[in-house]
Amino acid sequence: MKILVSLFAFAMTLTLTSASLAEEAHGGGGHGGGHGGLTEKMNSLFPQPKADPAKNEVPAKPELVSPAYYTSVKADKTTLTWKSVAGADEYHVQVATDPNFKWLVANEYAVKGTTFEATGLEAGKHYFWRVAAVKSTNWSTFRKSYFAMSMFETPAAK
Repeated sequence: MKILVSLFAFAMTLTLTSASLAEEAHGGGGHGGGHGGLTEKMNSLFPQPKADPAKNEVPAKPELVSPAYYTSVKADKTTLTWKSVAGADEYHVQVATDPNFKWLVANEYAVKGTTFEATGLEAGKHYFWRVAAVKSTNWSTFRKSYFAMSMFETPAAK
């Protein structure tokens, strides 16, 4: 019985709304739901925002300058350098002791320039570093480029 009542209610709903929808689709201004152009008036008062294609542009991957790949660094610190990327206003820099960047030594999200001072380096280790360009205004889409990665070593003390 409940199913029969539900089907009857559904059929009545379809009957009552189909006439109203048909009248609205054909621009009818009667009492069936045309709303007298209210939708157009409201849309003119509150226009929809326009898409900004510049916000969807992902910054290019940075080009690493120094230290070059597999360079020996004979100090407990070194300056990491890369070329600036057009459209990027900051950089994400990571330094780790493993190529998967699980054991991070440094993880700086908002480096403003194109250099980073890696300090506290231990002798006899390999260090992996990577940099990604960040466009901080891209919060609605991708805001970070792919990482550019390199490595250097600190030779064991003799």
